Amino acid sequence: MKNPKIYTDCYQATIQVFHRTKSFPKALRPTLGRKIEEASLSCLLNIQKASLNKTIRLQSLQNASMALDELRTLIQLSRDLNAINVAALSELSGLTKQIGREIGGFIKFEAK
Repeated sequence: MKNPKIYTDCYQATIQVFHRTKSFPKALRPTLGRKIEEASLSCLLNIQKASLNKTIRLQSLQNASMALDELRTLIQLSRDLNAINVAALSELSGLTKQIGREIGGFIKFEAK
């Protein structure tokens, strides 16, 4: 069974998040780093639920969208606190933007 593109994209973003948070300053790792990892995992797991269970698809997609919004905020905060560099911000922002478009499209489709 082939995974949907949205799942693959979110999976890759989650891997990138975990790689980036490893290099966070020691003071930010247990707080901001953990929150970013949790938001990324929440988004990924909600997308997985949506792809596997039609009865909860719309709710899972909405939950994934909220987790993605949280992730975006935390990524921006980590840049402002100099936990990540501009290149990492750009890469993660591009991934979250693509995932957001995909989630939005699926939500619109499911809401019909």
